[in-house]
Amino acid sequence: MQDRRRKILKSAIKEYRRTGQPVSSQGLFDRYRFDFSPATVRAEMLALDDEGYLEQPHTSAGRLPTDKAYRFFIEEFYDESLSHDEKEEVRQRMEQLRQNSLREMAQFLADCTRSLAISGSFGRLVDFHEAGLKWLAEEPQSDENDLREMLRYFDSMEEDFNKFFGDIEEEVKIFIGRENPIKYLRNYSLVITGFEDEDEKMIFGVIGPKRMDYRKNMFVLEEAKKKIKNRQ
Repeated sequence: MQDRRRKILKSAIKEYRRTGQPVSSQGLFDRYRFDFSPATVRAEMLALDDEGYLEQPHTSAGRLPTDKAYRFFIEEFYDESLSHDEKEEVRQRMEQLRQNSLREMAQFLADCTRSLAISGSFGRLVDFHEAGLKWLAEEPQSDENDLREMLRYFDSMEEDFNKFFGDIEEEVKIFIGRENPIKYLRNYSLVITGFEDEDEKMIFGVIGPKRMDYRKNMFVLEEAKKKIKNRQ
């Protein structure tokens, strides 16, 4: 992808992540002060639309990044780590946990990432918890039909995560939209990790809008995994 188009796409994703609203070419030009004209921004956004990186939900609306755009964004621009202060804020919040239980961890993950969170252990006994559905309901782009579809299958979430992610590796994985093997979660993004503890399989994940802060959520899950691994 040429540099100018890459710059516009990156800015469009950043702007949508900031506002949760469709992005217009004029809005991008006004905020990001490109060294080329508004007409050029419009033309490049049309090209990005044709290439499958942007989509227009309504004729009169701006554009939204697609799953393809987010995957490109993560692979091209997400090699930077969080700042020291951002990391310390997460660690300090985690230090306030008292029980180090999977139930408490699910609630922590939900509140820290403002997403639906899951934490689970699968072995001789199953200990699976969800928390934070309210965060999805408050997301500006959440659709009532999407939430209703998720609630239809909510009781089977434990089984589905064990089925599709029971053998997840320790490396944090990102599934964007249609990449998710769980069909009723395909309008969201899933960040997930896990590890084996003797005969137990542990998984931790957050489900949220595609505009989520992937870097932060990856770090939060890594810290959660360390916390549970080191519990007494």
